[in-house]
Amino acid sequence: MESPPPPQSLPPQILLTPKPDPDAPPSPTPTTHTALIPKPEPDAPTALTPELYRRELEPSPDDHPDFALQLRHSQLQLDAFSANLRLTAPNPQDDVNLQVSIPLPSDAAATATPSSATKKRNRAGEMVRVTSFTPQDHAHFRSIVRHARLTFEALRGIYLRQDNYDGARNRSDLRASSKMLSLGLWLYRNVRIVGPIPGVQVGDAFAYRAELCVVGLHCTPQAGICYIPASLVSEGHPVATSIVSSGGYLDDEDSGDVLVYTGSGGRQRNRVEHHADQTLERGNLALHYSYHYGVEVRVIRCHACESSSSRKVYVYDGLYRVVSSTFGPGKSGRDVCKYKLLRLPDQEELGSKNWCLAKDLKGMVDNKFLPQGYISLDLSNGKEAFPVAVCNNVDQESSLLDFDYIAHPELPLSLEFSPVKRHKGCHCKTTCGSSCSCVRKNGGGPVYNEDGTLVRGRPIVYECGDLCDCTMSCLNRLTQRGMKHRLEVFRSKETEWGVRTLDLIQPGAFVCEYSGDLVPSDVAMDEASFIDPKSLPKRWREWGDASDALLDDNVSQFHHFREPSYVLDVSRRRNFASYISHSSAPNAFVQYVLRGNENESCPHLMVFAMDTIPPMRELSIDYGIDQQVGP
Repeated sequence: MESPPPPQSLPPQILLTPKPDPDAPPSPTPTTHTALIPKPEPDAPTALTPELYRRELEPSPDDHPDFALQLRHSQLQLDAFSANLRLTAPNPQDDVNLQVSIPLPSDAAATATPSSATKKRNRAGEMVRVTSFTPQDHAHFRSIVRHARLTFEALRGIYLRQDNYDGARNRSDLRASSKMLSLGLWLYRNVRIVGPIPGVQVGDAFAYRAELCVVGLHCTPQAGICYIPASLVSEGHPVATSIVSSGGYLDDEDSGDVLVYTGSGGRQRNRVEHHADQTLERGNLALHYSYHYGVEVRVIRCHACESSSSRKVYVYDGLYRVVSSTFGPGKSGRDVCKYKLLRLPDQEELGSKNWCLAKDLKGMVDNKFLPQGYISLDLSNGKEAFPVAVCNNVDQESSLLDFDYIAHPELPLSLEFSPVKRHKGCHCKTTCGSSCSCVRKNGGGPVYNEDGTLVRGRPIVYECGDLCDCTMSCLNRLTQRGMKHRLEVFRSKETEWGVRTLDLIQPGAFVCEYSGDLVPSDVAMDEASFIDPKSLPKRWREWGDASDALLDDNVSQFHHFREPSYVLDVSRRRNFASYISHSSAPNAFVQYVLRGNENESCPHLMVFAMDTIPPMRELSIDYGIDQQVGP
């Protein structure tokens, strides 16, 4: 049966609701007019005027004249439609079935959501686009997305460690996603968002497709094209909202800003060539109408990645416009749907491009070649497991090269701090299990997963020490084996000095240790030259916390640990960790760690990743600055 050819001309009435031009500058409309703003405790729902969605569809100079004429025709129709458009901003206090409500990450949200069956019926939601996004809005939604991802990782870790699963394969990612869906914890489930997803930024990396669904970036766990069905579009035609490109088709071409994407179907699993003709239906048809209506599409690229827990990584590369849609014989001789997409301007750097840049930088540093803008190949002078390069292409500042580098703090055992509790050490011969005396001090069960990630945050982690019989390969000696990721210090206009990664860092992975000179807490210090562990918010509570989904998941099994009795003086001696920047929504956190017979009042300050941190992304922790400054 021959596949129907795509439409050759536009229908008489071209009207997509709503359709601002993705190339237009941000609207000056105040953020209170944003279509999706679950503001905390609003006084009343805000009315959205039609002017919010009124944007001139000015053609780009690179557009074909026919395409520019289509844009102008669409604008005239949109103006006519906008006169009768009426939208209302959602109130978080309204009924959970409100089409534009966003499930907030709270216990109340979980208990108030309908059943799984009801949730499926309510999937059909209003089609919206978020506009007028302020930095405050971004921070608000960023924290919501971050919370959802933390819950997903906590659930995935719990399911991964279960040995009694009855399924053929323990797909912990799918089980975690399914659990969150059943509890109404998927974000933006009741709306169909065209354009950017609030709280997700270009370059964000995900290890699992199921996680894309959780945050609303791509809402189909298997299909490469996510689309809005025709029944929800006033014109009666489906439109695509996102695609996942893995380069798995013979006709795919990818040069970054230009992507030639082959539609779905006609190919056997794990095969490149087509064995049957593709058909212009479902996602293929939706992507074709995205071309006709000029609807921007979110593009997620899938890459092979050995450092990822899934051996794959999905990188969000921003918004693209479909500029051509063709149907005809492909390289295999079968009819295929081919779409050419161009990346929209004025977006953050292409996420996938940063991976290539990081790879090149690592190669130059390893070959002792100083890249342009770099002032040092190794700040640590060989004291770290990997060289820590220093980049400054902003100004002439280089004072950080003058301090004494100390990779690890010298922890005292004297009574100047507190009496030492002696620990005899374990007698495990290879690796430590549940019967290990050190492991039992942690409350039973492993502290680290087999892949070297932290199971969950806790007041203190007890690792094996010098008096233990186990080898350095013991799983309970994770931080003692040093850095596993390539990091560098860089200069920026926003944070002055900062630290960024050149590798993909898995959530829960050990990153580095804070180092400096330990000084008793009661000694007066210059505030700018020390780090006080007691001032750091307990962000470790968030890592591994699945309490939103599992009511019996809590930290009550952890015994009390008193706060450290020292501050870390970094005025003369320190390591690169002192340059990690502050954020109220950090991608890393500090975990106290003790090894064997060490002084319990002087634990190590170890940094662990809280998110999937892609290459060239800056590291950040919460220093408690917001709490100190106050409102």
